[in-house]
Parts: sequence; C-alpha cells; structure tokens
Amino acid sequence: MIKIAIADDQVLLREMLSMVLSSDSGVEIAGLAGNGEEILDICREKKPDIVLLDIKMPVRDGVFALEAIKKEMPHIKVIMLTTFGDERNVLEAYKKGANGYILKDIKPPMLIKAIKCVFEGLFVMQDEIAGLVRKRIKPSASKKANELEALEELHDEYGLDAIDRKIIRLLADGKSNKEIGEALNYSEGSIKNRITRILTATGLKDRTQIAVFALQNNII
Repeated sequence: MIKIAIADDQVLLREMLSMVLSSDSGVEIAGLAGNGEEILDICREKKPDIVLLDIKMPVRDGVFALEAIKKEMPHIKVIMLTTFGDERNVLEAYKKGANGYILKDIKPPMLIKAIKCVFEGLFVMQDEIAGLVRKRIKPSASKKANELEALEELHDEYGLDAIDRKIIRLLADGKSNKEIGEALNYSEGSIKNRITRILTATGLKDRTQIAVFALQNNII
C-alpha cells in the first residue's frame, strides 16, 4: 500500500485527486493540504511514502516544502504536480531533490503509474519536461567534455599526471609546499620534487607562472 499526501491550494483539485487515486486498491490517501506548512505537518504526523506537491501555494510554496521535506524526512519521495513547466521551476525542483516532475494535464491512469514508478525508486517526468532538462544539461556536458579533452592533451604534451594537476590547483590557490603535502598526504620534500619536475616539464620559472598556466589550461 502506497501512502500519499497531496498539497494543492485548489480545494476542488486536491479533492478530485484524492478520489482518483483512492480508486486504485494499492493507494491510501494520508492527508490533504492547502499550503507548504500544512503538508509538512501531515508528513510529520502521517509519514506518507509519497507527496504530490504543487509549486504555487500561499503561506509557504512547494519549493520551500520540498526542501524542508528532503532535509527533515529524506525517505519521503516528492513528485511536483503543477501547471508550471518553465525551466526555472523544473531545475529548482530538481536541485532540491524532487523525485518527479509532472504537469497537471496528465491523465489519471498515467499519474497512478508515475506514482508507482517513483515508489519503486524511479525518477519520472513528462517528455516536455525532460526536454527542458536535456536542453540545459547538454551545453554543460559538452563543456566538461571539452575541458577533459584539453586536460588529456595537456597530459600528452607535458607528461603531467592527476597528482601534478592537483598540485598545480593548490599552487594556484596560494598553498605552501607543506599545506599541499598535508592535503595530498605527501611529504613536503616529495611536493618540492614534484613542483621542480612540473617547472621543468612546462618550461615555467616560478609559482606565479604556474598559476597563470593553470588558468590558461583549464586546470582550475
């Protein structure tokens, strides 16, 4: 049995949702709320498995409730069920730990399926919402790939390994040899030898030039 709590400021809508979901023998309604404060009280008292959460609500909105639920009761899964499918709301809910993002035009049988999927540990969203997320993630992924490719080329050109790059980052942060050694669990002498090798390999003269080198090569 999946215990569900519903938060929506429209009384008729939350009552209708309750009726639709209750028609499934595997679902039990744990409580209905009209704002973010009320749903938190219900979660603390009734301990539902899943919360259906609207975004725009009075007193406290859905994003506030989502963050509070995830911080205080992380075992409760939260599906945002809203009319707002804009990029800002989608990404904010995703960052705060939502387990799904569904628009209110979803058909009742699909909503029940989505709830059961989330209950089993899946993340759910409609195609149009997934499109927004993909559009935002692709440039970041591409940028990361380019940076990784640049680092691989850097390794081939100068023979720098992962530890060398960590040392370069810490040098660029102004860390001393002793501080770098403590951070990487190396002796101060080993760090000094590594830095000498880095300077020789790159043709640089001092720590300041290493910091500039790090910026130019996307190491920091």
